[in-house]
Amino acid sequence: MTDKSFKTAINTLAIITMFAGLFGMLFCFPFLWSARMEDLVGAGFPFVGGSILFGTGLLTLGLFNRQTTK
Repeated sequence: MTDKSFKTAINTLAIITMFAGLFGMLFCFPFLWSARMEDLVGAGFPFVGGSILFGTGLLTLGLFNRQTTK
C-alpha cells in the first residue's frame, strides 16, 4: 500500500465515521425534546456516542492532513 492510497483510505474512513456520528445525532435529536425520562435517557446515550464518533472523525481528518515542514 502506497502512502497516497493509505492517506485516501484513512480520509475515507474518517468521513464515513463523521457521517455515522452525524446520523446518530440527527436521529436522536427529536427524542431529546420529550417530556418523558425514558425518551431522554434512550436518546441521550446515542447522541453522546454520535458526537464522539463525529469528533474523532474530525480530529482524524485534522491531524492526518496537517502540513508538516521538513
